Amino acid sequence: MTTSLNMIIPHVPPSENKIRVHRRQGGQVYSKEARDYVTLFSQFVRENYFTEINRFVAEHAETSVYRLQMTFFFPTLINEGWAKNKAKTLYKKFDVGNRRKLIEDCLVGVLGEIDDSLFFELVLIKEMSQTHEGVHICLIRQNPQEYGVPHVTRDQQDRTHRNSAQ
Repeated sequence: MTTSLNMIIPHVPPSENKIRVHRRQGGQVYSKEARDYVTLFSQFVRENYFTEINRFVAEHAETSVYRLQMTFFFPTLINEGWAKNKAKTLYKKFDVGNRRKLIEDCLVGVLGEIDDSLFFELVLIKEMSQTHEGVHICLIRQNPQEYGVPHVTRDQQDRTHRNSAQ
């Protein structure tokens, strides 16, 4: 049984501040930078993780829930000017929280029937790495009962729904 999917994507997504643009007609769409990232992500995953994704998705069930962990690697997290009082904080302002949504959307695009509403736990980690930049994505199948969801079969759900309707 394949209970986890691990992928290392060698590209960091743009910030949420740069992924959507407002349309004159109203509403929002992905920016060119976001569309380019989605294309890059999808192509990289297809070329490098096609088999792993197919195995993982094949074991998806209608009761499955997941824990998603994303570790973002940056060449540096330190403001060089901090020691010389040219920067207010020691650490650069890389907000990984506003980079996660584009990754979730990209994942849903390559996973098909596994939607981001099934990500019951989300862990974001920021790390400094001199050797590589990118995102390590780990999607792990979890027991729904760990999140307070009772074990329910379709038959039980139908009976409960019929009884409450009467």
